[in-house]
Amino acid sequence: MHAKWKQTLISYTFVLPYLLLAGVFSILPILFIVILSFTQGSLLNLDAMEWVGWANFAKVLSNARLYLGGFLNTLFYIVVIIPCGQAIALALALLIRRKSRAAAVYETVFFMPLIISMVAGGIIFAYVLSQAGPLNYVLTSLGMPAVDWFGSPLMAKLAVCMLEIWKGATFYTFIYVAALRNIPGEYGDAAQIDGCTPWQELTRITLPLIKNAILLNVVMTSIFIGQIFDSIFILTNGGPVRGSESVVFFIYRVTLLDDRIGTGAAMSMIFLAFMLAIALVQMRVLKSDTEY
Repeated sequence: MHAKWKQTLISYTFVLPYLLLAGVFSILPILFIVILSFTQGSLLNLDAMEWVGWANFAKVLSNARLYLGGFLNTLFYIVVIIPCGQAIALALALLIRRKSRAAAVYETVFFMPLIISMVAGGIIFAYVLSQAGPLNYVLTSLGMPAVDWFGSPLMAKLAVCMLEIWKGATFYTFIYVAALRNIPGEYGDAAQIDGCTPWQELTRITLPLIKNAILLNVVMTSIFIGQIFDSIFILTNGGPVRGSESVVFFIYRVTLLDDRIGTGAAMSMIFLAFMLAIALVQMRVLKSDTEY
C-alpha cells in the first residue's frame, strides 16, 4: 500500500504544474464569474459591488428577446461552420493521408493559415471581401454582380464564417490525418479486393473508423465557435444593425461598454450551460465504440 501511495504521489507531482496553472487561469476566473453573476455594480469599482442574488438571471430571462439575436447568430455560425469546415478538413486530410513528398508540400501550405493571427487574417479578408476587393473583381470579370459582403446581416455572417473556416479548417485537417494514418492498411486492401468503390470505402470503412476523431473535432469546433469574438470584432464589429454579433460579442458589449458586469456574468453562466448541453448532445449522437 505504501508503494502504491508513493507511485500515486509521484504521478500527481508530474501534473502539478498544469493543475496549478489550470487553477489560477481557469478555475479561479470561473468561480469569480459565478460570484459576479450574483452581484450588481461597476467594473471600475468592484469594492462597491452589491449582492443581488438571482436578480441578474431573472433580468436576463425576462428580457430574453434582447439576447435572442446573439444566440441565433451563434447557432447560425455553429450550423454553417461545423459541417463546411469539417468537410473541407476531411477532404484535405484524404489528399495528404499517404506520406509522400507532395503530401509534405501540401502540409506546409495547409499549415500557413494556422500561423497567421486572427487580426492579420481579418484584415486580409476585410480587403478581399471589400466592394473594390479582389473577390468582387473576379465576380464582375465573370459577368456576375459584385457582392456587398458587409451590407446585410446574412452576408456579414457568411463573411465571418468564411474567415473562421479558412483559419480553422487546416487545424482539424492534421487531426484527421493522424486518425487516417492510424487505420491499418489491410482494411483498404481488403476493400479493393472486395471491389468497393472509393465512395463505399470512405463511407463504410474510413468514416466509421475515424468517428472518434470526428467527435473530437466537432466538439472542439462547437466550443471555439461558441466563443467566436475576434473575427466578428475585426470584420463587422457586430454589424450591420447588430446582425452579426454573437453571444460572446453581446456579453462583451453589455459588460465592458455598458458597464453592467453582473448582467454580463449572468449571461455568461447561462451561455455556459447552453454550450454544455450542445456538447453533450453531440457526444451522444457521435458516440463511437469502434476499435481497430
